[in-house]
Amino acid sequence: MSWMDDDLGALRQRDRLRTPSTLRYRDATHATLDGRPVTVLCGNDYLGLRHHPALLCASNDATNQHGSGAGASRLVSGHLSFHQEAEEYFASYFGAGSTLLSASGYGANVGALASLLSSDDVVFSDALNHASLIDGIRLARAEVVVVPHNDPGALREAVRARPARRRAWIVTESLFSMDGDLGPMPEIEQIALEYGCQRYIDEAHAIGVLGPDGRGTCHDLAHQPEVRMIGFGKALGASGALLAGAPSLRPWLWNHSRSFIFSTGIAPGPVAAARRATELCSESPDLLKRLRANIAVMRDAMAAEGIRPLGPHPEVPILPVVIGEDSVALKLGERLLEQGYFVHPIRPPTVQAGTARLRITVSAAHDPDELRAFVATLARLLP
Repeated sequence: MSWMDDDLGALRQRDRLRTPSTLRYRDATHATLDGRPVTVLCGNDYLGLRHHPALLCASNDATNQHGSGAGASRLVSGHLSFHQEAEEYFASYFGAGSTLLSASGYGANVGALASLLSSDDVVFSDALNHASLIDGIRLARAEVVVVPHNDPGALREAVRARPARRRAWIVTESLFSMDGDLGPMPEIEQIALEYGCQRYIDEAHAIGVLGPDGRGTCHDLAHQPEVRMIGFGKALGASGALLAGAPSLRPWLWNHSRSFIFSTGIAPGPVAAARRATELCSESPDLLKRLRANIAVMRDAMAAEGIRPLGPHPEVPILPVVIGEDSVALKLGERLLEQGYFVHPIRPPTVQAGTARLRITVSAAHDPDELRAFVATLARLLP
């Protein structure tokens, strides 16, 4: 269709056309891209678990026992005993009254927010929230107050100004994936308690990385958020997600979340892999130690070269380097690829115009020497 071609052409001219890179992975951090061996430094497999034998075995066993898919919506005939047992396990592991599995984090966020919020509610949404959070809020038609990124003072003022009769939600992320910074969870908890707000916290990138045994930044709060979205597709090395909250959350979503009601249940394989990953996080503290050691290696090497990534937290494996213009970021990505390093440039609309960046990520599976070699190459190629 000509209008599609015109639109794609316009994106190409602006250096905004996005196409996926096809990789064939050899292990957690090494792949072949267009016949060229590369070290991958832009993934979300922070613990290097996607190829772990224990996860592969758990996934295969669950598939052999329960099938390759659920076969139907879970409200029809797709509610397997496996789902029930997994949700009970995850509720205990994450300290929640109940959990509900979802085939994706995006689907979980959109479905939950669209059903939990109403047009009578007011939502205080962080300015850098993920698209899935924004879309779920839009579907709910709630009043939205966009608050400056990670600014508790601005959040407090906005919440204080709301009409007291209206139900209020604070919606944010605990670890922002494009800037690598942490949401101020203790301050948000205090504001929510003081003004009677409910919290919806996306923990997708924090799970497996932060908190005790990687259980997330909210795990040790005195008062748990009303809803947490916990992703399986990042550090846990699988796919899918779950929503965690009070005992009433699960039956509420059973009856109100359209993305859950009208979707085939999540396949057993990735759920079993995610469950095994959480067990490994508890059984093998060296996983997190290796990740944090590699983060320190990368940060020290960058500091020695005068490279200043965003996100100052020493335990976060996301180290974005802002380049600026889209075309410059693309060219730098190409030059790194020529040297055997794959770091996919991030451009608008994922990030704001003028802030195109290399979103560099560290995995526990990286070799420290290859991280140092990468930083030396990056420093040589930076404009």
